[in-house]
Amino acid sequence: MTALFTNYDPDFASFLVGTASPGNDHWPTARNFLLDERVSRGRAECYGKHGAIAGHETIAAWRRCHEAYLEKEIFVRGDSEEPPRRIDAQDPDICPETFRYPTIFSSLGGTLGSYLIRVEKISDLMDTLNQSFEDILTWTMDALAKKPGALQDLDALLGQFASQRDYRPAFAGVWEDLSDLFGEVPDEDRSDWADALRNRLGLYHYDPKQSSTVDPNKPGSIDILVFRYPVEVVPCLSGFDDGMRPLTVPCVLDGDFSQAFFPSPRESDTGHAMDLVDIRPCGELTREVLHPAMRLQAEHLFRVGSITRPVDPKVIRDRRGFHLICLQERFDRSEYGRHTDQDLL
Repeated sequence: MTALFTNYDPDFASFLVGTASPGNDHWPTARNFLLDERVSRGRAECYGKHGAIAGHETIAAWRRCHEAYLEKEIFVRGDSEEPPRRIDAQDPDICPETFRYPTIFSSLGGTLGSYLIRVEKISDLMDTLNQSFEDILTWTMDALAKKPGALQDLDALLGQFASQRDYRPAFAGVWEDLSDLFGEVPDEDRSDWADALRNRLGLYHYDPKQSSTVDPNKPGSIDILVFRYPVEVVPCLSGFDDGMRPLTVPCVLDGDFSQAFFPSPRESDTGHAMDLVDIRPCGELTREVLHPAMRLQAEHLFRVGSITRPVDPKVIRDRRGFHLICLQERFDRSEYGRHTDQDLL
């Protein structure tokens, strides 16, 4: 199986090859489209219906089409209620295309007792719920401290948050790969756990410097909530039995353009986040999956913290090259990525 977009449409392929030059702002994204082996023909046809498969005049034109596709097919609006606990895979109003086409799901979906970890910005709750930072911080810290009534108050807040958001797929990391950052209690955590978690999950957009609206040269912090929850609480998908949840491997059509995303080979059972800083052994890549949108629960709030260190955009080139070498080694695919990233090896 080869990457579909290398030969699906000659004009689009030519555009991607031209955009993949390191001199372009979105060169990693273009390379990913030429590399991703998980895009099915059905999904490509749907992507094309939104004008995204073409010999675009500019990268901005491509991005507009990509965003139109996401808004219609991935960031589905639902019915202004919380995401359902069971999703009809044939209903495009509640089920993103990510889970509608025949998909090879991760075996982790059958390990209901294993745990996932997910990060949310406090600012997203503030904007969605029109609440102050101080109020949200009080609710979350009281819930962590198990104060009387605090879990119920936070649950009500999270219910409102879920009902006002779309049903886009949720990225989550595998707890087993990240547990070394944390102790049994917060006082035993690594002092830099929030920055390290951001880096290991490849959350390039969680960058205080990029997010600063006052002075990018004097970035503040990005305050986050970390949720840890069992696979069992992920919504079910029609056609699945009760012992399986729809965890799948992310591909280039599942989200916004990202400098730090890197598609995993077809043999992989999960995605693998590209670490933004550390060079870790290839056997210790952080696994990531996508699952349907779900209502977060107060009992699964695990930590509250602040990301303070900026991301250095200059590291993307080196980190991408190292990540590719690890994937080649881990899946015995020495040829993987050579047609896109030979210059990084």
